[in-house]
Amino acid sequence: MDTAGPGSPAASSLLIAQLARGTRRQIEQAVAPTGLRPRELLVLQHLRERGPSAQQALAELIGVDATNLVAVLNSLEDADLIQRRRDRADRRRAIISLAPDGERLLANLDRALCQIDDQILAPLSPAEREALNVLLAKAITNIGSRCAMPGSKDCDA
Repeated sequence: MDTAGPGSPAASSLLIAQLARGTRRQIEQAVAPTGLRPRELLVLQHLRERGPSAQQALAELIGVDATNLVAVLNSLEDADLIQRRRDRADRRRAIISLAPDGERLLANLDRALCQIDDQILAPLSPAEREALNVLLAKAITNIGSRCAMPGSKDCDA
């Protein structure tokens, strides 16, 4: 497979896409025994990082349609990985939080995901890994702001 070189006009985008494909396959293999799908894992990770979240805010955070999120949340709730409750201030609003089983599952997956990181990022120093994380987070934030716009079809996971 051809890879984009440093002098290519779209080198970063192509390299990121290539890295994403390989990484996604490894993550899917690591997560497969749990039965989780990528969107479900993403929801669980957001809840762990940001704490309980309104359902609509969660849909915007992960860049999925609110209707599609309902199916993801139903699956996670059926597996006792999340808890849904009504907001006391606005009974129409659902608040989603990570259940203890969800926290345990993520803790177990953390080990597998760290191994994937170590394998993929082995040539990088700890400082380079940290810099990469910071830069990727900035790029994701930039994409996330565009994905939050209604009707954006290029951001579905």
